[in-house]
Amino acid sequence: MKALTIQKALIESLTALAVAAYAPFSLAHDFWLEPTQFHFEEASPVAVQFKVGHKEDIDSWNLTWDKIVALRNYTSTGVEDMAAGIIPKSSLLPGVAKTSTLQAGSYIIGFESYHSTSVLKADKFNDYAKKEGLKEVVEYRKDKGLEGYDGEELYSRKAKAIVQVGETLTDNVTKPIGHTLEIVPLSHPFTLGEDNSLTVQVLFKGKPLQDALIDSVPLKNATHETQSFLTDENGQATFTFKASGAVKLNCVWGVPLQSNIKADFETYFSSLTFTVNREK
Repeated sequence: MKALTIQKALIESLTALAVAAYAPFSLAHDFWLEPTQFHFEEASPVAVQFKVGHKEDIDSWNLTWDKIVALRNYTSTGVEDMAAGIIPKSSLLPGVAKTSTLQAGSYIIGFESYHSTSVLKADKFNDYAKKEGLKEVVEYRKDKGLEGYDGEELYSRKAKAIVQVGETLTDNVTKPIGHTLEIVPLSHPFTLGEDNSLTVQVLFKGKPLQDALIDSVPLKNATHETQSFLTDENGQATFTFKASGAVKLNCVWGVPLQSNIKADFETYFSSLTFTVNREK
C-alpha cells in the first residue's frame, strides 16, 4: 500500500511538472527576431537570433527545420531566401541565421513558422484571450457558452526585423511582405519627426485590422517606455519614442475555426523589431 502511495505521489508530481512546463505559453509567448545589430555603418552580413519569452523570462527559441515555413530577406530590389544561412539550435549553440553581405540600404528580415497546438484550462485561456485582446475569440466563447471549456488553438509565429546598413534609406520597410498577421510601419523608423512618433498599421490577411492590441517594449537595454494601443478603424496606432535604441512591437490575433478536429481557434503571433534615433 505504501509503495502504491509513493508511486501515486510521484505520478502526480511528474504530471504537475509537465503542466507547469506547458502552461507558460500563455505568459511567455512573445517571439521576435534579434539581429546582433540593427544598424551597420558599412556593408556586412547580418546574424539573427530567434528569441522567445516575456519580460525577464527570455530564451533562445528552439529553431528546428520542421518549424520553419520561410525565412527571407526583403530588399529594395527583391527577395533573398535565407535557408542556406540557417543554423538550427543545438546543445552548443542557439539557433541563428545569417544573411549574405548586405550593401547600403534598408532590409526586412521576415520569418514564418508552421502551426503548433496549445491547450489551456478554461480560466487560463479566458484570461490569456482577454489580456491579448483576442476580441473575436472572447466574443465567440461568450456567445457559444464556451467560457467554461478548455481553450484549444492552432498557433503560428510571424516576425520581422528591420536592419539598416549605412545611411541610404529605402522605402521597402514601409511595405507589407505578405504575412497573415503583419505590423507595417507607415514611415521609416530611422526618420522619426520632431515629435518622435511612429505610426504603424496592422494587417490581417492583407486588410487593416481594427481593435488589435499592439504592445511596444524596449530591447537590448534601451530605455523606451512600454506602450500599448488598440488599432483604429484603419488598423493604425501611433507610438512615441523619446529615447534611442531597439524596440519590439508585438501583436496577437485569433479567429474561431469551424469543423477543425485539432482546435477551436487559430491564433497568429506577429512582431516587428527595429531601432530608432540611429542607435546601434
